[in-house]
Amino acid sequence: MSNSSPIVELPAGASSRLAAAVQALTPTDDSARLQAVLELGYLAASADGLDASERDTLASLLEAATGEFYDHHAFELHFADLDQAVEIFGRRERLARTTADLEDEAARADAIRFAALVAMADGRLHAPELAVLVEAGAYFAWDAARVRELVDDAAARVTAAGGGAR
Repeated sequence: MSNSSPIVELPAGASSRLAAAVQALTPTDDSARLQAVLELGYLAASADGLDASERDTLASLLEAATGEFYDHHAFELHFADLDQAVEIFGRRERLARTTADLEDEAARADAIRFAALVAMADGRLHAPELAVLVEAGAYFAWDAARVRELVDDAAARVTAAGGGAR
């Protein structure tokens, strides 16, 4: 919902590749990790606010990414629960709790990539969304450059099959 210039912008028509890239990063073997990456993705995507259309796009993307394990309505309910948790505990506390569930380097890197792609459900990554990812990275003792490298890698996974990101 941000009006600022995007930091990363996916090419037009990348939505089908975006869903495939998110699906490739979706944990299938660990429900706690799945919940953590879903929450991290939502926290990043909602950093600049989500209107109804963006919430719908996000739910559709995540439904496709989870192989319809969770349906669209379940994501809408989950988003409402997350909004309430953020309101009660604060975004920083939710972020700290979420990142604590990501125990190894590979899972953490994939979680940042996943969350970056989820935040780009609208085709763009804006500064408030990147700030959430950088804050998450700080919980892993990563600097902003490391997080940006992972964001760029995530965007490259979408753009490699047809065009570039800016």
